[in-house]
Amino acid sequence: MRTLLESDLRLQLLGDWLLTVGDQPAEKVGPIDLPAGPQHLIALLALNGRCARTQTAATLWPDCTDMVAAARLRAVLWRLRHRHAGIPPVLEIGDSSLSLAVDVVVDVDRFLDGAELLIRDDPDRATDEAEDAALVVLHSSELLPGWYDDWVLAARERLQYLRLGALDALANRRRRQRRTHEALQAARAAISIEPLHESAHRTIVEIHLDNGDLVEAINHYQRFRDMLDRELGLPPSDLFREVVSPYLAVASRKVARTR
Repeated sequence: MRTLLESDLRLQLLGDWLLTVGDQPAEKVGPIDLPAGPQHLIALLALNGRCARTQTAATLWPDCTDMVAAARLRAVLWRLRHRHAGIPPVLEIGDSSLSLAVDVVVDVDRFLDGAELLIRDDPDRATDEAEDAALVVLHSSELLPGWYDDWVLAARERLQYLRLGALDALANRRRRQRRTHEALQAARAAISIEPLHESAHRTIVEIHLDNGDLVEAINHYQRFRDMLDRELGLPPSDLFREVVSPYLAVASRKVARTR
């Protein structure tokens, strides 16, 4: 496969739909305007890889009979071939299956590669590669916001869970590297996705403790404890309590001495 800047077609799914063509960066190229049917077909194949025609039709039109869904799929394929003849082929169309053309570069694929690299945390991988992966994961957006098809919601949840794991790994990696600001940035990005994500809160507290910011560490822990109790009626995990309990005990003794 050719590189991102050499590819004829680039597909953005993390964020608003964008299909671009040409040999310039995407921000310098106008999007290809496609109706909803072709958009959904291309997005489905981008997320799931090669699919049987019957599976594709049933997924895109779950409320239709097999015959009607197959007819709608044929209509979408006809529109792609005849109304957008000026762009390179987006799909590989077989007798029984469909897939994206090999030269279509999908941002989700780049995200998946970056997230996997961070989660594996392989010290033997090139530093530049890990830095690129960190940027991709940190700045990724929600998958296809405003799309509510069942297959999109399932993929969105799957990618969100993966991004949380990658952000956790990145926050811990940056903490080990003593890149405090970037570690906090990654942990807070995880919290923006899932406010009750305990491991991110724990990392933030551990970073404050590393820096000797005892008051900020205790305050953050107590805010998280109160939020967890308010939302779920649960306490923080034993692991989190073990991290902060020595410092809570010290703080309690200091308060008692001042009374």
